[in-house]
Amino acid sequence: MPLSSISQSILTLMEGIPPLPPQGVLKLKSSKLIDYEQLEKLCEIKGLKAGKGAQSTKEAHENFMKHYKKIFQKEKRILPYLPTSPAKMASFARPGAGPMDDNFHNIGFYIRDIHCQTSAELALQFKDKLEEFITVLKKLPIHRSHAERRFVYKMMKTMPDLSSQLTRGDFKALSQNITSETWVKGTTVIANEGFYIILKGSVQPRSKVYKKMIELVPADFLSEPSSEYLSEEEFFQENPLAEYHSFVYPHYIILGPWNGFGTLIELPEPKLGSNLYSLIMEEDCELLKINAKEYAKIKEEQVKMEKLTREQLIHKCPYYRNWPKLSVDELTVHIKWRRYPPGHVLVKDGEIISFVAYIQSGFCKVYREVIGLMKYQLRKMKKKRRRVFMGKLQEKESFGEISVLLQIPFTCTIITGSEVELGIINAEDMLELDWVTRKLVLQTAEQTFGYLTDEDVQNEYIARQRHKEWKKFKGKVEVTLNIDAED
Repeated sequence: MPLSSISQSILTLMEGIPPLPPQGVLKLKSSKLIDYEQLEKLCEIKGLKAGKGAQSTKEAHENFMKHYKKIFQKEKRILPYLPTSPAKMASFARPGAGPMDDNFHNIGFYIRDIHCQTSAELALQFKDKLEEFITVLKKLPIHRSHAERRFVYKMMKTMPDLSSQLTRGDFKALSQNITSETWVKGTTVIANEGFYIILKGSVQPRSKVYKKMIELVPADFLSEPSSEYLSEEEFFQENPLAEYHSFVYPHYIILGPWNGFGTLIELPEPKLGSNLYSLIMEEDCELLKINAKEYAKIKEEQVKMEKLTREQLIHKCPYYRNWPKLSVDELTVHIKWRRYPPGHVLVKDGEIISFVAYIQSGFCKVYREVIGLMKYQLRKMKKKRRRVFMGKLQEKESFGEISVLLQIPFTCTIITGSEVELGIINAEDMLELDWVTRKLVLQTAEQTFGYLTDEDVQNEYIARQRHKEWKKFKGKVEVTLNIDAED
């Protein structure tokens, strides 16, 4: 077949081009993601075979499958360099640096920094509050505003030596009439008739016994060291209580603001020449004083008010209105106060209650259980136990007397309907009352909603179900009428 002129010209040009030089086989680059040493170890496993028709042993195969992941190396990521400021580098590299700061792991320290509340700023704020506190205490209690009285109450609650001894009621009563006293440098105070809190200045105890706290264990009150010890060093070497240095020899320490000394319980005056409860002013001081006699009067008033509150609680309950005072006192001794949130189940139907309750505030809901029919499929019904609301127990009503004294199960379920404060008497205390008081309780008290029969509960359940169905039907009709009106 004759070639065209174009094809012949192309062949002529190709004849003039020299042949390409011979090239070798391309070299394979080893992968950086494969550990070849591990691969060689795996290939050397005994019993491992490759190729057509070859079959490895079961142990070799399992060993290979167990370790084959080791041949793959994870790529190391190099993070970008973050330069450190010279000041920080110097602080880390400083030779002979002291121990790590206690706040290094304290999250609160950094939170304060975030909110711009440094230690210096907090100290300055506390100083300003303290100055304001002293100014308010200088006023006569009758001239203080409600806000100032509230401020005094809050500040007193932050004093550790007071918060560990006083109740909320104590703080409220004391903060109404508390004042401060000014003591000149060098004067001595004998703190056996009151408790003092240092507001300004510093005080040095002259004896080891300078403070007595209420309800502390006896171990916290140490006796004076025996005279057979010639020196402080000798005393601390032999005495097993040496770790309580600040208690044994407090006259070597200085008490500053917010520290306390003295006693809330009036003590006899120390003997002549004794330094017991004696302290000297190191500088001009402002002291807050709680007089022990006034504190004792407050506690007496609180006991009287507590007793009166308990008596009124029982006397106002319908079952106890005609009780004699002596019998009421038998009950008030055992009353304890309890608070419960809304929705708390106090007792269930069929259980024996563990206490007798008197409602001081709030209300409780009373339920009875009934077996009702529930529709769960088309034309199919099943029985289900349902709670039926039967009424409420209001303030100054009681329940549980019959169940506790006769040890019979409760016939209803009682659930708190709001936050409730109860005065309760435990079943053990109730059963240990004298037989006259127990007999009187049984004669006057009644079972909670004990007058209700099963028929009453059934009728109430049916009425409530009908009312619920009527509301549902009424809602559907209203929706239909609204749609028709829009059309």
